[in-house]
Amino acid sequence: MEPRASLSESFDRLLERHSREIQVFLYKLCGNHHDAEELAQDVFVKAFRKLDTLRESGATRRWLYTIAVNHFNDWIKPKRRAILRTILEIEEQVLEGNEKERPQEAAMNKELSEWLQEATMHLPERQRTVLLLFSATGFDYQEIAKTLNISTDAVKMSLFHARERLREQVDRYLKK
Repeated sequence: MEPRASLSESFDRLLERHSREIQVFLYKLCGNHHDAEELAQDVFVKAFRKLDTLRESGATRRWLYTIAVNHFNDWIKPKRRAILRTILEIEEQVLEGNEKERPQEAAMNKELSEWLQEATMHLPERQRTVLLLFSATGFDYQEIAKTLNISTDAVKMSLFHARERLREQVDRYLKK
């Protein structure tokens, strides 16, 4: 009974330290607070069930992101979600503030932001995931590689190709 109590305490600490961060990350992926909450709960249920498999205490954050990415990918495939978010909530607040000061500029920024979200959604799955992990979590190449179980070079290439595709899309968009 004692090992179960310490496992429960470990999980409580894990939940306390990382639940908000994981939920925000999942929100950026799915674009919906309710879905992000449910996904985060599922992630922590899976984490609890696998807690005894965590070997390195220093790798806890990466381990949780691995579970979160895998769970999200499993969740999104059958649903064929139309919205994926890559822009931080803060940007939305800035846009709302700009609407009052400069309505035309705010409208253009909002349109570009929505368009960029849509363009990001159409990136291949690996490129989109690498881009989001890099921009939203601050993970470096090695952490992303370990999270997705791919090489560091594959991370670099995926990030490069994601950025190039988005650049091409932005160029086409701006030429309209």
